[in-house]
Amino acid sequence: MTTMTARPGAAGTSPNVRAIGGAVLVVRVLLAGLFLFAAAMKLRDPQQFAFSVAAFKLLPDPLVALTTYIVPWIELVAGVCLLLGLWARAAAFVIALLLTAFIAGIASVLQRGMNVTCGCFGKFEIPCTGPLGACHLVRNGVLLAMAAFVAWLGPGSLAVDRESRR
Repeated sequence: MTTMTARPGAAGTSPNVRAIGGAVLVVRVLLAGLFLFAAAMKLRDPQQFAFSVAAFKLLPDPLVALTTYIVPWIELVAGVCLLLGLWARAAAFVIALLLTAFIAGIASVLQRGMNVTCGCFGKFEIPCTGPLGACHLVRNGVLLAMAAFVAWLGPGSLAVDRESRR
């Protein structure tokens, strides 16, 4: 005997399951939009992003250059996957790993008492302004919780992953 479990957002499922699928969709699209925007800002001005990465004083110069070119593309690919709901759990997990590294870097800067500004969103720091501080930790913590939510519950409604299983 096989049992079928209801997927969030699947047709013919309970209202609670559909609501969860809708909530995951909203979180997934918001997270995708933020990371697509962040990637675009970094790709638009890689030199400024390189200065931001170097200011953290965590990596040697060759790794600063590598990070400058790799991070925006990871954000872009993960953002597109989240937006489409394609490999959504994996994309959310990758974003969670990035956010964990960002939080560790920010905490390190704060612990060392450095005056560093973030290059996360180019010239647009949403909602935090000025040098790195508690606001940046909270913002990234909220984004990490959002990524964990999607990684845990799956793609939600209107996802390529969901449609390919039907």
